[in-house]
Amino acid sequence: MSSVATIRIPASAFVLDDALSRTPALEVRPLQSVQLDRGSLEPLLWIRGADGPTVESWLRDDPSISALSRLFLLSETSPGETASARGGVYRARLSPAVDAVMRVFADNRVCVRRVHGQDGSWTLRVLSEDRGALGSVVDAWQRAGLSHTIERHVDCASLPRSTRFGLTDSQYHTLVTAYKSGYYDIPRETDITSLAERFGISHQATSQRLRRSHRTLVRQTLIDRATPELPF
Repeated sequence: MSSVATIRIPASAFVLDDALSRTPALEVRPLQSVQLDRGSLEPLLWIRGADGPTVESWLRDDPSISALSRLFLLSETSPGETASARGGVYRARLSPAVDAVMRVFADNRVCVRRVHGQDGSWTLRVLSEDRGALGSVVDAWQRAGLSHTIERHVDCASLPRSTRFGLTDSQYHTLVTAYKSGYYDIPRETDITSLAERFGISHQATSQRLRRSHRTLVRQTLIDRATPELPF
């Protein structure tokens, strides 16, 4: 049965140990891409947490990077937000040792869904066709002496349904119904009283449910995001 797992690897056993040890604020996220013409890993990395020249100096001094080029720096987008908060995108050629670690996933048909490096370690979210495939990855790492921790491993069939940005079923239904009914149109095509009648609850309960739903959406999409979204 297919399964998903969250794996933590110390940067000292993987990549960018020197750079990630400079400051806990430094954050690295590889951008998803499909590369068909290269024999070695040259991922695009979104790096934030320090200004561009400092990041580039750290990366060039890191022995796990054999070549580096900057694509662009992200501009400031809100009052008080620094360039280091937005970061920049770089192409890095990784050392052969890193290639070997990552190619174990492809060799065993394990898909790497997310990768995040910060504060001296890397967290990988992977999807495997069956538990045996992930076991083969772990066995290969153990033979190579690679330190790692499997923080979570569950069968896909047992995964909970998406929480839809943290909304409860009733909140989700309320927002979608309000939207489709024209509550958010200008001018409005319906009002809270009509929505309350449709839901079979009071005007006050409908108003409170909408406010709670709006609060949850704002928190999940604007306040609690681990990183800002890239503009592409």
